[in-house]
Amino acid sequence: MFASPEERQLVQGCLERQPGAWEAFLERFAPLFHHIARKTAHLAGKGSQPEDLEDCLAEILLEILSGNYRCLKLFHGESSLTTFLLVVARRRATRFWLERKNAPVPVGDAEKEFSHANPEKDDGPELGEKLGALLNQLPLTEREAVRLHHLEGYSYSEVASQLRIPVNSVGPLLTKARKRLNRAAHRA
Repeated sequence: MFASPEERQLVQGCLERQPGAWEAFLERFAPLFHHIARKTAHLAGKGSQPEDLEDCLAEILLEILSGNYRCLKLFHGESSLTTFLLVVARRRATRFWLERKNAPVPVGDAEKEFSHANPEKDDGPELGEKLGALLNQLPLTEREAVRLHHLEGYSYSEVASQLRIPVNSVGPLLTKARKRLNRAAHRA
């Protein structure tokens, strides 16, 4: 699904600093960001203390605003704006909990792919420790690709540049890593 004309207009309004554009953006997407902050806190096994959630939300918003809206400049309309922002918010919230609490957080859908944990059950740090142990079993290049792409939010081209590999090798490398993780999780 591609971005709607309204979404493109909203992004353009923010980039051009049109009056009311940022307020309209927040009105539309703040609930999504709040949800992501709460969900990542739960997945990280952290309590949802209001001040922690507010800090996480602030980090998500800073990610969008930093670098003169660098994040929004990267939006090309190849997906819906909601999907794009969901990925940005999830990655930043994940990094927030890693940095703030120094505890592992499941990567993307890894908790579904690599663990039989019930997300409603509070596995807390135990789930993060399991995932960390699984990631440590990967060869260095695969582990770094997973870290850069899923935890740091790097694009395929940025991962390729960091790892000094061709950009068209990143997707297969991540697929290979997911398969290894899946096999290792089933053995565990």
